[in-house]
Formats: sequence, structure tokens, C-alpha cells
Amino acid sequence: MSYTSSQRSAIQQFIAFTACPERTAAKFLKSHSWDVEVAVDSYFTTNNSSSTMPSSADPALRKVFDQFREPGDPEDTMTVNGVMKFLPAIGVGLEEETVLVLAEALRAPTMGEFAREGFVEGWKALNCDTLDKMRARVPALRISFTNDEATFKKVYLFTYNFARSPNQRSLQMDTAIEYWKLLFTHRFQKNLEDWIEFLETEYKKSIAKDTWNCMYDFVQFADKDPELKSYDVDVGLINGDGGGDGGYTGAWPSILDDFVQFSRKKNGTEPSPQEEMDIS
Repeated sequence: MSYTSSQRSAIQQFIAFTACPERTAAKFLKSHSWDVEVAVDSYFTTNNSSSTMPSSADPALRKVFDQFREPGDPEDTMTVNGVMKFLPAIGVGLEEETVLVLAEALRAPTMGEFAREGFVEGWKALNCDTLDKMRARVPALRISFTNDEATFKKVYLFTYNFARSPNQRSLQMDTAIEYWKLLFTHRFQKNLEDWIEFLETEYKKSIAKDTWNCMYDFVQFADKDPELKSYDVDVGLINGDGGGDGGYTGAWPSILDDFVQFSRKKNGTEPSPQEEMDIS
């Protein structure tokens, strides 16, 4: 079958991402109107529905793990130097959000570290047992972070414990800010700068896990209502269906009440007395 030049280009991109046969690439692309990103995401979602690789893949994955583990590392741990070599080897930038997608998938215990069991089981679940397969899988992981809400939520909630220093109950504010910048690359853009300014000039405290988790819903709400008009500061509630996860309606942590007041004052969007009555 003949293809247009743009379709041929799409097929080549799809094959580069998935390492699948041309016939399979064309099938998925046709089913998704030749949108490469959507088709690749669908391909890997379909493959993920099958069982993970069998235990026969373990030796190959242990070999990859040991290839990057430093000589002085504990037997079942790849520490920061090894991780910094491994990520570029599979096409992942050290400061891109895909690092967090991988960390969650491979059950990384903390920043700059992989454990052997999580590494092996995680890659088996992704159906990858060689560096070439890992490299081919990365584009789909990158796409899933941006386009798949379930993936984003899973990665977001995982990041709190991942980023927190050992033996600390809460996340240092500066660390939380850096991770929020990374995680919200494509979200919360109209409010992120105000949020960071509020934290640095008004809040000035570490971030509790409850605050971190609630931010997932708050960001979805704020993306739909950037001026935060439907947020009732007096009772800390959202009215209507502006929130995330099917429409969040409930009380927020007081830090978010304070932020909304800060944002409204800074941007001159404080509601009039009549509007406050309407919100209530």
C-alpha cells in the first residue's frame, strides 16, 4: 500500500518509538487519524494490558543493572553516579519530568537511587529487558506523563516520598517548589508563579503530605478557574464541579485558603460583597 510523505514520516516515527513492524505501525496510526503521539500511547497501553515479562528476563535485567552499578555500591543498589550514567543511556535527560515517571515505574526508593528488585520488576512490567527496548519505550513514557491523567496522578503522588529526605516527616519547601516546577510544566501555568511567591514570602514552612496531595485536585480546579472565583475562602470550599478527579467538593487545607486570598489581593480579583454572597 502506498502512503503519503507525511504518513510515511509518521510510520517511521512510530517504528522509532516502538520498534514494531511497519504493518503494526500503520494499523495503529490509521486507527488514530495518523496522530503519532496518540497512536504510540495506544500501542503501549494495549501492550501493557498483557502479562509482564516472565522470570526468564531477570538475568538480562540484572546484567543491565550491574552494568551501571558502581563498584563501591551495595550489591542491590545503583547509587547516584550509576543513575546519572543510566538515564542518558536510555535517552532520558537528568532534569526532565520523565525521570519521575521512571522512578515511579521502577519503585525508586529515593532521589538518585534504584534498587535491584524494583529495577528488574519495573522493566519487566514495561516489557523491556534490553537497553534498546528501554530506549524505545521512553518516548511513550514521556507522552503518558503529559497525556494520561492516571499516569500523571500516580507519578505526582509518588513524588512526595521520593523527594523527601530520609527521616524527615515533611518535604522541605525549596525542594517541593523545584518538584512542582517540574511536575506542573504543562499545568497550573496561570497560578504557579503566584503560588511560588506565596510560599517564599508568606508561608515559609515545609510542606505537609496532606498539602502536597490536595494540590493535585487544586491544580485541576485552578486550571478551570484561574481567577479562583468559585473558591469560598470563608469555609475553604469549592462550589460546583470545578475540581479534579470527577469534581472535587470539600474542605481544603488552610494554606490554600491563605494562597487564594494572597492571589486575589495581588491580582486585584477580590470578590465584591455581592459576589461573596453568591459564592456562599
